[in-house]
Amino acid sequence: MAKIEYTKKGEIAYITLNRPEAMNAVDSEMVGIMDEAWEDFRKDDNLKVAIISSSSKNFCVGFDIKSMAGMLMSGKMKYNWDASSMFGSKNINPVEHKVQKPIIAVLNGNVNGAGLWIALTADIRLATRETSIGLGEVRINFPVEFTGLLTRYLPIGVATDMLITARPVSAERLYSLGVINALVEQDKLMAEAEAYARDICAGSPRAISVMKELIHQSYELDYKGIMELSGRLIPPVVNSQDTMEGFQAFAQKRKANWMGK
Repeated sequence: MAKIEYTKKGEIAYITLNRPEAMNAVDSEMVGIMDEAWEDFRKDDNLKVAIISSSSKNFCVGFDIKSMAGMLMSGKMKYNWDASSMFGSKNINPVEHKVQKPIIAVLNGNVNGAGLWIALTADIRLATRETSIGLGEVRINFPVEFTGLLTRYLPIGVATDMLITARPVSAERLYSLGVINALVEQDKLMAEAEAYARDICAGSPRAISVMKELIHQSYELDYKGIMELSGRLIPPVVNSQDTMEGFQAFAQKRKANWMGK
């Protein structure tokens, strides 16, 4: 049984963490599988949205500390940034893979460390009220690799609290802050994720891709830079054949047939 299952159903890709005996702690094998999955998802033009979830009651508790400790203590591994499983040459990070398609994260149980980063890189996050989110790396003298990016997603006070105390935060707290999109009962999580996916698939993939790119690139830009980027990316989409198709479909009250042209 694969530690991560990657399947496709129509326009939806499913990435399912499947290492329940270790609470889906990420090891090097899983990094390789997810690295390949994000590349395939990005390149497959038939896929419009990905749902990342867990086959068990816990989403992901982060990296496999026992495995990492063994390699570091044996001298077989020397940590460097290129070896980062989130930002290195082989990684679990859809941002590093330049994925411009929507991602839905289905969160339950424990969501810690790298599991939190996977969740944050998604565009839609669903969770149960029982879901617990945390960062415990400070307890092993390992600065969280995405510390510098965390305040893009969380208020600085919440981010600092999680980073330096290792105290978990409830899904309800993050829902109140707008970080989690919806709180759902456990047995309805996947159904809700697929409902979101269907709504996403009804929209124009090209428009979605451009808007996602604008959201991510605008962090580094001032107002003028955002206007210049918007002026470069938006007009080609509006002037495409798909816009006329969208207008016609709206007028005729039918589903649009997006061609990417």
